[in-house]
Amino acid sequence: MVSRPPAGDVMIRVPMLAVAIASAVVVGVITAIVVMHPYLQLDATVERDVQATDLGPLTLTFPFFTWLGGPGGVPMQIVVILLVLLLNRRAWFLALATLAGGLWYEAIVNLVNRPRPVVGQILRVTEHPGSTSFPSGHMIFITISAAVLLLCLGHRYLPRWARAVGWVVVAAIVVAVGLDRIYAGTHWPTDVLAGVLIAVAWITFVLSLRRVTDRAFANGPKRADESKVHQAEHAPAGT
Repeated sequence: MVSRPPAGDVMIRVPMLAVAIASAVVVGVITAIVVMHPYLQLDATVERDVQATDLGPLTLTFPFFTWLGGPGGVPMQIVVILLVLLLNRRAWFLALATLAGGLWYEAIVNLVNRPRPVVGQILRVTEHPGSTSFPSGHMIFITISAAVLLLCLGHRYLPRWARAVGWVVVAAIVVAVGLDRIYAGTHWPTDVLAGVLIAVAWITFVLSLRRVTDRAFANGPKRADESKVHQAEHAPAGT
């Protein structure tokens, strides 16, 4: 016999689902434009402007992000999963479900098959990772991995104010990775934007499913025990 959720128990977080749908729609629009027009003048203009800008010490982080989203991608995700299993085992399903969003890269990159920027279209190309450009796999994998750490570990161990700081750090990492991809000439700006939106769409879709998230976000054992003690202390006499 299949059990049904109690009446009024909403199994979907509507705001999260709305963000997921909106992000997916924008990705669809960008994808359609890129399929029809692989070379966009606006892309080239933005890329040249970024490459002509002195980004200062920020460029020192670019080799690390290049490695992290490339050869270091698999080790990165293994470390993320191990950390979740060691520090918040009840969030393992949330972690795996979120990390599965990386599969969207494999599906879309071969479908669109967009050529990468070449010298003449932009100022320089310092990396040559492959022939296809859309979307940015670095953006998808690093964004999702950083979000998993904050969702599965930060939510449990950090106070509320520190979680907000954590999301600012995640956003800063995402911006740095995007600038790295554009500065190196490996991706068009629309590749980077699509990568971010794919990650956001998948993360918010997973977060909209209460069956996936409720156990991961439940109060820890210590808080649960304290709650039971509090209830026992305030229970009517004779119960």
